[in-house]
Amino acid sequence: MRAGRWLTAVAAVAVVISGSASQSSAESGPSPAWRLATLPDNKPTSNLWDVAAADATHAWAVGFDGYHPSDQYNTGVPMILRWNGAEWSRAEVPPVPWKGSWRHVAAGSATDVWVLGGPMSHGIDDSVTVVLHHDGNTWSEVPFPAGSTPSALSITDMSVVDGHVWLVGRRGSTPVTIEWTGAAWVEHQPPADCVRGSWPRFCTMAGIKAFAADDVWAVGNGFWTGFQGPLLYHWNGSAWRTVDIGLNGKMLTLQAIDGSSSKNVWAVGDTLNQGGGTLAVHGDGTTWQVVSGIPRKATPGVAVGAAGAPWVIGNNTTGRTTLITHTSGAWTETPAPTPAVPVGPAFNAITAVPGTDRFIAVGSADLPGTSPLRVQAVVIEYAPA
Repeated sequence: MRAGRWLTAVAAVAVVISGSASQSSAESGPSPAWRLATLPDNKPTSNLWDVAAADATHAWAVGFDGYHPSDQYNTGVPMILRWNGAEWSRAEVPPVPWKGSWRHVAAGSATDVWVLGGPMSHGIDDSVTVVLHHDGNTWSEVPFPAGSTPSALSITDMSVVDGHVWLVGRRGSTPVTIEWTGAAWVEHQPPADCVRGSWPRFCTMAGIKAFAADDVWAVGNGFWTGFQGPLLYHWNGSAWRTVDIGLNGKMLTLQAIDGSSSKNVWAVGDTLNQGGGTLAVHGDGTTWQVVSGIPRKATPGVAVGAAGAPWVIGNNTTGRTTLITHTSGAWTETPAPTPAVPVGPAFNAITAVPGTDRFIAVGSADLPGTSPLRVQAVVIEYAPA
């Protein structure tokens, strides 16, 4: 997937959860509700890592184009695409003096959009993080002291609410959470379960969703004496705590989280590259349950629409990517539309468009006959009739 260190998906150790309480079905062909979007010209290799929508006429997708594996540190132009509700175009952003990619985007509103990325890393301890903010008119860089010099800091996800920006990631093997308070960046202490005691403890934070400044949820997994399994984390305005969802003793992980509100939250994960399966969890902020039967696909993203139902990315190593939704107590798969020339599309992120029943997913598709393999950015949109 990702070129160099930051182009490699971070996998957590897990095994399969299975069950038969929910049924799964696959459509015979792509649903007309999902369609390929037309994008402005971009150069192979190009990819889109993340997408965020503020309302029915404002969305952004971020990634890079013009990357070449044989010249990895000197190629790759950071790319931001803007959607106006009808078409995609290149966003006008300040040029950057480095080669690399924008990796994350989040929007609290059309006038509060945040993008994060940086240059290609040469090793595990030379990441540099660059942050941009869009106020509805112009883009400007927001100094980010925690990532302004090369370090082992790596950000895995971002969420924005009420002017507060939340970042999760890691510094080496330590989970990291950083908040933009509206005036400054503040790094918070990890959950006590992830740091206390004389025995080594391991925690990951892979995804985050903020509903309010004092109601933030993150997902990942943990391993320490007496516990091993997937974790939810909750921020109450003053501290993080771990939330045990009843899967202690299982080598499972959660990778993405979203919700229509803190009373309707979905989290998903997978470990197919390590022989495991797929996990989906649903909760109301207090109680949580595993929703069994989700197809065995790589699930890097989930989005929850206004109606409350999730759409989950279902990537497959055979190239048969699907979008998976859960309604009426059952999981249903819909094959993703495929570009005419590229093959094997895989999607990295999905978002719901607030105030509508629309969704947007972004990723890339292989360009056949290229060596080394090169890919082309892809966007698909869900807009039911």
